[in-house]
Amino acid sequence: MSSTTDHGRPGAVAGPAAEHPAQSARALSHAERCRTLAERARAATLCTIARDPAGYPYGSLVTVAVDAHGRPLLLLSALAEHTGNLKARTEASLLLAEPAEGRADPLALGRMTLVGPCRPLEGAEAAAARTRFLAAHPRASYYVDFTDFSFYRLDPVSIRYVGGFGRMSWVEAAEYAAAEPDPLAPDAARILEHMNSDHADAVLAYAKALAGIKDATGASMTSVDRYGFELDVITPAGPKAARLAFRAPVTTTDEVRKAMVALVREARGRSA
Repeated sequence: MSSTTDHGRPGAVAGPAAEHPAQSARALSHAERCRTLAERARAATLCTIARDPAGYPYGSLVTVAVDAHGRPLLLLSALAEHTGNLKARTEASLLLAEPAEGRADPLALGRMTLVGPCRPLEGAEAAAARTRFLAAHPRASYYVDFTDFSFYRLDPVSIRYVGGFGRMSWVEAAEYAAAEPDPLAPDAARILEHMNSDHADAVLAYAKALAGIKDATGASMTSVDRYGFELDVITPAGPKAARLAFRAPVTTTDEVRKAMVALVREARGRSA
């Protein structure tokens, strides 16, 4: 079941969402955010149930890829402690987190924990996993055929998503499998850097004219996806958040550029 719980903020009577209707602009679902995160992840923390000391969660760093349904694929050595744990009990979880990309607070990063059985693959499934895994980890070709290595897959039964402060939910496995990764994810960091470095005046115009934060003194774009983007806005009363939607979903950087230009024109038209 999907549900969202917000943290209470001291002294908060009405937040930015109530003050600025743009906050309700369409955004990626939590399932879409999870699929996007999974597609980008290359390393994760695998938690298995330890044999010694028995019953304790045992966490270890692993490399990861995902299949077409977002199921994590792992290349594990029989010599590893976590592999022995999985042979004894298949119950496992996998923690995947967004790359820091210069952000100072790791708790502001999106992350998810996939929970489910993790079992070895054989035959055609192992061959398909090999192709997907090597596409994500070309250097694994040096050891992928060692006799002590095997492919494992974690089949999620549930997913816990945390998208930073105040954004969290349980995501159903079927919803996660059906969701599509965001097509802008590979270019998002470059888009944000370009907008914040080269078009700071436009970003501030978005905040003032389109998000309705008239007293904004500064603004930065913190995320972008197919549906729109989010802003961190500086005001005399403190920071505020806003989200703005594109007029239509976009899938390429060229479409993003055109959508941003259209919004700049709209913002400046409203300010005139």
